[in-house]
Amino acid sequence: MRLWFLSILFLCPLVAVAQSSNPGLPTALMPEAVVMHKAYVLEYSEEHEQARWTAHMLTRQRVEGTEKRDPNFYEDPLVESGSANHEDYRHSGFSRGHLVPAGDMKWDTTAMRESNYYSNMTPQLADLNNGGWNRVENKVRQWAHEYDTLYIFTGPVLRKGLPTIGANKVSAPEYFWKVVYCPSKGQAIGFILPNRRCDEDIKTFAVTIDEVERQTGINFFHQLPQKIEKQLESTLCLQCWKW
Repeated sequence: MRLWFLSILFLCPLVAVAQSSNPGLPTALMPEAVVMHKAYVLEYSEEHEQARWTAHMLTRQRVEGTEKRDPNFYEDPLVESGSANHEDYRHSGFSRGHLVPAGDMKWDTTAMRESNYYSNMTPQLADLNNGGWNRVENKVRQWAHEYDTLYIFTGPVLRKGLPTIGANKVSAPEYFWKVVYCPSKGQAIGFILPNRRCDEDIKTFAVTIDEVERQTGINFFHQLPQKIEKQLESTLCLQCWKW
């Protein structure tokens, strides 16, 4: 019941769309760890001290926002077990990689601050954070401007035995993923990037949603009709997107 309620909240503050276009939130390993912020939803993994997944919606109007980036980072006040913090990342050799990009939050002051919660951070090498990962984020914003409403899901590939940083033992993932669903196009696309410098064309890292589900154990689009869900998750149509 709680996840159904959050699915409705996920839509209501944002933009009205047809019920058949609502992909719902990803499945939660621990529903009690799902946190609802103004601008996005996440499921927090206490074991790994970061979000298992994040979910937000981006529109053309939001991409055109003018809110300046907040230079500060904050512990997440809604993570009851306590989130990671600044000391975990200090001298770790990793950047604070945003899952929900700050560049998607230019439409609102609170949204921009929320994007800098440590619950939304993951240890990324700077070469990825400033390179391939940034190029994927920029491409998604271009798509939002081109196609308007997008549902975006992002996260690390978490598993046992990952190296950790800081006193809170924040896991340093080997891979990161992003899933983008465009209701107006009836298309979805996934990306999986390794935690390293990625100079290749970002299309190199495009995968089906089925592959993201296989790598993460997360179920997407379960609120859509089963036939539509199956088609979206099994198909990778590169030519369906403007590159």
